[in-house]
Amino acid sequence: MRCRVVARYRWPRLIRQLGNAVSGNALLLLGNAFVLSCAPPTRYEPPSALRGYDILITRRDSLGQGIAEGLERRGFRVHRSVRGGSGPAAYLLSFTFREAEPPAVTWLHVRLADTRTGAIVAAVSAPLDSLGATTPERARAIVDSLTASPP
Repeated sequence: MRCRVVARYRWPRLIRQLGNAVSGNALLLLGNAFVLSCAPPTRYEPPSALRGYDILITRRDSLGQGIAEGLERRGFRVHRSVRGGSGPAAYLLSFTFREAEPPAVTWLHVRLADTRTGAIVAAVSAPLDSLGATTPERARAIVDSLTASPP
């Protein structure tokens, strides 16, 4: 019987000691937990069309600048540097790929990806030679393909 009595009184003492040791931190944690539990849930709804995105193009080469200018002429908001706190944004990612076997065609791949989810919102893949001989022609072809309405 004595063991039960001693065991019964150990838990309140342990809780009291822990409470005294971290009373300030515990109060802070409880306050943060309360605030976070009362915060409204946030849900990101991506735009239904490319037009709803701000376009982020950080490339400083002639092709990147040509694409940025072409998209601006089409009425898109284009940013050259990262800004926080803005609405939905799509990042321009481009790369080339050269086939190993003859005729060794070089492909240009351009993607616009949602910066919050990583989802591809527009894409172009084409042999580099088919986009034109000069950089402005390539940029114009890429902009035309990116902004074309899907079927």
